[in-house]
Amino acid sequence: MKTAHTVRALLWAAVILLAGSACREKLVPETPDYTEYGWELWIQGDYAGALQQFDDGLALDETYADTWNGLGWTYIQLGIPDTSEINFIQAIIFGDTTEAGSEVGTEALAGRAFARLALGEFITAVTDAKEALIQTPLWIFKRDISLTYEDLMLTVATGFYGQAEFDSSLVWVKKLDATFNANVSTVAGRSALAAKLQDLASGS
Repeated sequence: MKTAHTVRALLWAAVILLAGSACREKLVPETPDYTEYGWELWIQGDYAGALQQFDDGLALDETYADTWNGLGWTYIQLGIPDTSEINFIQAIIFGDTTEAGSEVGTEALAGRAFARLALGEFITAVTDAKEALIQTPLWIFKRDISLTYEDLMLTVATGFYGQAEFDSSLVWVKKLDATFNANVSTVAGRSALAAKLQDLASGS
């Protein structure tokens, strides 16, 4: 009897072990796994590593918007706005196919606005920044909370200045600093506005 109990106990243990191993499948990372790890590396400042993760994610699913979004933000950090813009366009195209489509869409619009401003594409930079503000009026970039809706407002103001629409630029600057004023019909006033934009951009 003692032996029978021992054997049955061993058999029971073996069955449990086999059942457990049968349920255990080989874990294969999916696109969201690569993308989230890419963002973790991005936050740490490892942009080369982030690019690799995002690229690996795209190899599995080219329609995952946040992967394109991550690439866009990475190329911004690397100072390559033209490539950044291309990736943000893809993020916006696929934005509605993801669970977090709205959030990703706003992030991609914001990022594309910054990229386009850097490229001197003032009209589309203004359009993107204003659209992002409509979608999320108090936007804060969750990957870097120092980047907010105020940066989008400054993008609009700078984009209008780049188009020589000085009155419109002043309107948006005053949203950021209601105490500021300048007569933008004069050269001196426009110079003062430009200096204010520089101060706001530098955080002064």
